[in-house]
Amino acid sequence: MIFNKILIISIFISTFSYSSIRSDFPSYSYILTEFDIEESFIDNPEFQHFVQKNQHDYRKRYMNAVNRGGLIVPTIREMMYERDISPLFLYLSMVESSFKPEATSRTGAGGLWQFVVNTGKEQNLKISQNLDERFDPIRSTDAAIKYLYKMNNNLDKWYLTAMAYNCGNGCVNKSILKSGSKDLARLINPENNFIKEETRNYIQKILLMAMIGENYLFTDNDRLGNMIANLPKDKIVPVQVRSGESLSRLASILNMNKYYLEKINAHLKNGRAPNILGYRINIPKSKVPLFNARYAANMRQQNRNYIRR
Repeated sequence: MIFNKILIISIFISTFSYSSIRSDFPSYSYILTEFDIEESFIDNPEFQHFVQKNQHDYRKRYMNAVNRGGLIVPTIREMMYERDISPLFLYLSMVESSFKPEATSRTGAGGLWQFVVNTGKEQNLKISQNLDERFDPIRSTDAAIKYLYKMNNNLDKWYLTAMAYNCGNGCVNKSILKSGSKDLARLINPENNFIKEETRNYIQKILLMAMIGENYLFTDNDRLGNMIANLPKDKIVPVQVRSGESLSRLASILNMNKYYLEKINAHLKNGRAPNILGYRINIPKSKVPLFNARYAANMRQQNRNYIRR
């Protein structure tokens, strides 16, 4: 009799937990669909446990990342729309770097997308003593999108591609062979140990962050979700500068904080544009009219004077 009561209570608690997550995150169906995951995955016990255990902490992480995101989020989102990849991969960058363009890891990965040196070079990012384009928000995002498409050609499902971003295509393909299935619930079941714990947690982190962030689409009064929706629409754009131009001088010309300009140009290690003809550095889009009036016009005049000589 006592056993039956305990069983009934546990079933009730479990059912309430599932329904609570569905109501707390009405965005779940959209998120799972975008990542090619069956909608029924929301009832997966491992994922349910992960959400219940981590949602409070991840809401804080989400808030900190978006507050830091500034120009980063609108820039990444627009680039993803332009290249026809789900804008939800924004949350992969959030998990990787918390939107810190200058982020580095103990393993030597760097930037918004945490490329290691070899992978960065494979994606045609310039890496040298004075320049490291893994830390360039625009160039690294472009490289990340191309990299994701490349992996997806082999894996076909976007959730598998997200997992491969963490552990590699070979790792994911081996786990599929071991499990005999591409089913996400089967792949992340810890009892089977088909794939390493870090990758099991990685895909669940992305899904949870995305559910937190996209709730505003389904709940008018969702304060956290609205943080991304209500970010200023300003973004980062590249503009051509003189070879060796200093960020200090450019910040002065644009009437902006040098520290902020350095953050969106973290790839310029010595605070100067490289000695590469026609190199472009990043400024806020809102500063383009001022740049054109004060800098680009001056460059054109100098070029005309040089030609006359």
